[in-house]
Amino acid sequence: MSEQVEINQDLKKYLQELGYRKDTLVDELASETKKLGKVARMQIAKEQGQFLEIIVKISNAKSCLEIGRFTGLSTLYMARGLPKDGKIVTVDTSDEFLPIAEKYWDQDDQVSKIKSIIGDGTEVMQSFIDRQYIFDIIFIDADKNNYPNYYELGLKLLSANGIILIDNMLWHGDVANKKKQNKATNTIRKLNLKIQKDKRVDYVLLPLSDGISFIRKKD
Repeated sequence: MSEQVEINQDLKKYLQELGYRKDTLVDELASETKKLGKVARMQIAKEQGQFLEIIVKISNAKSCLEIGRFTGLSTLYMARGLPKDGKIVTVDTSDEFLPIAEKYWDQDDQVSKIKSIIGDGTEVMQSFIDRQYIFDIIFIDADKNNYPNYYELGLKLLSANGIILIDNMLWHGDVANKKKQNKATNTIRKLNLKIQKDKRVDYVLLPLSDGISFIRKKD
């Protein structure tokens, strides 16, 4: 059985050079986000973004829901993967960084596919359930303590064979460190165990950047 390769500094540098396709617009968005300071760490990695785009394409998704927008990089990638008549709804509690996101969505000609909602993620998801909305793909990258709620609400919003992708499921490696016992770390640990045992879904935890859970809702 093949073992997972250890990501040392040399391999990390190699992946940064060849692990994804370079993109000038994305580089500009990432650069502007970096200038925001410490909050810039909330942005997904570029290779994660291209992974999201590919998943949207190969699944033939037409409707996506995103919980947690920040400066809109993940939104941009998923919108790129959608067909011309596809739609992505992106939800965030704040509009602070929305102007940055909208600038790059517009430059990439993706605005017509994107609807941005400012609000509490759980409340918005519940309102969609009440109105019987269905999505093909849901991407979750928001407040970690609410991850279990987003997961359960997400399953109710998914089409059969729909996909949930959850970021930060390795949580900087803290999930494997027993000394780390803060609320966010323990919440993610428990959710990883729950999803692994959940008979409603197929599942794999991928060590891509900070860890992405890839979850398929069974028929």
